[in-house]
Amino acid sequence: MPKVGEQIAKGEKRLTPPQQKFLDNYIHKDMTQTAAARDAGYKNPNVSAVQLLNHARVKERMEEMRLELEAKYGVSVTKSVRDMQRLRDEAWQEGNFSAAIKAEELRLKVTGLIVARSHVTHEHVDNLSREQIVEQLQEFMDRAKNRMVDVTPAENPAEPEHIPITEYNQEAAE
Repeated sequence: MPKVGEQIAKGEKRLTPPQQKFLDNYIHKDMTQTAAARDAGYKNPNVSAVQLLNHARVKERMEEMRLELEAKYGVSVTKSVRDMQRLRDEAWQEGNFSAAIKAEELRLKVTGLIVARSHVTHEHVDNLSREQIVEQLQEFMDRAKNRMVDVTPAENPAEPEHIPITEYNQEAAE
C-alpha cells in the first residue's frame, strides 16, 4: 500500500480521503466504527463501517497504522494480552474476583473476542456467590478458548501454562 506522497505503481490505488479519515477516526481518535464512518461523511455509517472494515485496501492500511503505533509506543496486542492474563491470575489468587473478571473481560476485548457491545449483564459481583463468580469467569474463558489464535512470537516458542479456573478455586479453598 503506497503511503501519502509515494509514487503509485500502475494499477495500484491509494485510499480515498474519506476512507483515510475513517481509519484516522477509528484508530487515532478511538471512535466506534459507526461514529468514525459518520464523521468521515458516509451517508449510511452503520453499513459503510462494516464495508470499510472488510475492504482489502482499508484492512491493509489499518494493519500498517497498527504496526506504526506498535513501533511508536512499544505496545503490542500480544504483550497486552499476556499482561492482562497475569493481572487476572494475580487478582484471582488474592481473592479480588471483581478485578479478575474485569481483567479477563478486557483481555477478551483486546483479542476481539468480545466486541464493543456488552455480552455480559452488569451485575454487582458483591451480590454473587463464589460459585457464581467462578462460573461466570469460566464461561469467559471457555468462550475464548476455541476462538483464540496463538500469537506467541516465533523467537519465544514456550507456551504459557494453562490452568483451568477450577484449579484456582481448589487451591484457594485449601
